[in-house]
Amino acid sequence: MNRIWDFGAFGKKEALTDDTGFSLRYDELLALQNQLAETEGAGELTMMLCENSIGALAGYAALLNSGHPMLLVSAELAEDMRRQIMNTYRPGLVFAPAALRADYAHMRELLSIDRYTLFRTNYADLYPVNPDLGQMLTTSGSTGSVKFVRQTWENVRHNSRLLADALLMTGSERNITSLPLNYTYGISLFCASLLKGSATIVTRKGIMDEEFWDLFENEHITAFHGVPNTYDMLLQLGIFEEDFPDLKVLSQAGGKLSKDLHRSIAQYAGEHNKQFVVMYGQCEATSCISLLPPQKALEKTGSVGVAFPGGEIELHDENGNRITEPHVPGELIYRGKNVALGYAAGGEDLIRGDDWHGELHTGDLAETDEDGFLYITGRLKRFIKISGSRISLDEIDSRIMNDLHIRSVSSGVDDNLVVFVLSDEDKDAVLKYLRQKFTAIRTALRVKKIDAFPLNESGKILYGALQKMI
Repeated sequence: MNRIWDFGAFGKKEALTDDTGFSLRYDELLALQNQLAETEGAGELTMMLCENSIGALAGYAALLNSGHPMLLVSAELAEDMRRQIMNTYRPGLVFAPAALRADYAHMRELLSIDRYTLFRTNYADLYPVNPDLGQMLTTSGSTGSVKFVRQTWENVRHNSRLLADALLMTGSERNITSLPLNYTYGISLFCASLLKGSATIVTRKGIMDEEFWDLFENEHITAFHGVPNTYDMLLQLGIFEEDFPDLKVLSQAGGKLSKDLHRSIAQYAGEHNKQFVVMYGQCEATSCISLLPPQKALEKTGSVGVAFPGGEIELHDENGNRITEPHVPGELIYRGKNVALGYAAGGEDLIRGDDWHGELHTGDLAETDEDGFLYITGRLKRFIKISGSRISLDEIDSRIMNDLHIRSVSSGVDDNLVVFVLSDEDKDAVLKYLRQKFTAIRTALRVKKIDAFPLNESGKILYGALQKMI
């Protein structure tokens, strides 16, 4: 049996509590795990429609720990997208919220867990599943892509240990669901908390809701986790003007913080006796690649740190040669036990073995400083050519942020650069700045004002949506 957690070790400790006061203990998770191990379809691929609720989190933990490989998608996906993913992978079971019961009325109900139901699908022939396959997550947010990352049981186990250590978990933490369950950082945080026997407070309220912060204070939350967009919103809300005496750890992953925002959070943490942990990772590495220790948060503003313990990072130039000098960008290559098996594009890939063999070519560009600390500089594919010159879209946005303190997102195709901003004032300032600083792009440049940057549910920019606005 591919057990990841030992629920029995934590007895009657609180595992999950929601915003209505309903709670589950670790011994109740153990009983649920044992029940699911005996349920029809045990060990078959289970498609789970995720939301932040006790039924979802308890069901996920018990299903995975009872040997069910999991396929995680958002419960907010449109029904036709859910059907397309189901027909692509033919799961033996579906675990869905009660609100979607009508969509699965033709399936047999096996059991219910706090407003969630486990259904038996009607597929006559199921695809065989590699015994190492533990779970599958998409990197595409709520777009409904059928492409998933194949993570192993050992990936999840190892990654949970890395994350628990990085976040200084002891088992006394009180976490809150500030990220979606089907997002790789969100699910990884939950997995790490289960490893240590920590409590998770569950809510579907978002950080822009007053009720979220009431719950945050009333439940004495000790750890808060977010992505760059999360912290952008916190800054707008003025959260960094409050102390939150129970809060001990803040963490950030899921993208690159601007230097100004990184510095603001690090200063807040230092002034209020809290630890700020910056991480970098990808779903393809089960979330953990590099870590900036809290004591370096202010000194190394803008850095994502060094490789997690046991992992290795190299930078390679475009010819595949290793870069050893500081301040020379190259593709970031990661090796570690948490590197996934590879991708799946269809049910026939469920049986596939290890395509990556512990080595991940991230597609991210990075460089190091003289002390070996990493700085993400862009994406390999985020380049266009203007008059034959190679232009980094990420560098354009970085320069605008660093010099003007204006948030922008660049897009385009060769000889057509479009920079998106959020106000007419920003538009004028960015246009003037770019024409002065980058004379080579003047004839191919437009700056366009939009109401909001298109984001997926994990707060990452949907570059494909911007491409359609060019």
